[in-house]
Amino acid sequence: MKTPEIYLTTPTIDAHSEPAALCAQLSALIPLLPCSALRIRLSPSDERNLVRLLKPFTSTAQNCGVAAILDIVAEPVALAEFDLARIASRGGADGVHLRDLAAARAAIAQFAGTRAVGLANPRTRHDAMEAGEAGVDYLVFGEPRVDGSMPPFDVACERASWWAEIFETPCAIFLPDLGDIDAALATGAEFLAVGDAIFAHPDGPEAGALALAAVLQARREQ
Repeated sequence: MKTPEIYLTTPTIDAHSEPAALCAQLSALIPLLPCSALRIRLSPSDERNLVRLLKPFTSTAQNCGVAAILDIVAEPVALAEFDLARIASRGGADGVHLRDLAAARAAIAQFAGTRAVGLANPRTRHDAMEAGEAGVDYLVFGEPRVDGSMPPFDVACERASWWAEIFETPCAIFLPDLGDIDAALATGAEFLAVGDAIFAHPDGPEAGALALAAVLQARREQ
């Protein structure tokens, strides 16, 4: 059975964080998984501080051979205040992660193919198709909203299954918990977006990563 690649998402990193400990943890976790990208979740701050925080995480990701994706965790109206292209460029990110179709279109035009643009939780099938036509590099279904609330997992799985079956643009299904793995894999999504399922694992992030890797290996052998 073919299994998806992992799109690892960090806990939200606030403006006062010192990245060293989390970067060291990521350097240990990423090699445990079939990981292809790291989404770096940053709380809104001034541009200088965002770049300061972003740089060590992009370096960590790229040293591990995975793409580094910038995600400023803010509502679209607030995100419009940031020059994403400049922050991504100065911080060395390979792409940006957005939650608004209009913002994704603007980023695609601004980057002109130099960086990846992803869109989370398109509101409708029509929005998802418009995003695909606009040229997004990937979609994510079911990831936590900015306020931390979760979309219904069954709806996210249905949407990811529909997308993965019909369209060429890759998608990810967000895995809320390791216990949801079978439903997530059944969608056929190319990527499995994973955050707290690893970082909030009761036995620690390394145990979470090893448990996920073991499940994926078992599925590949079926």
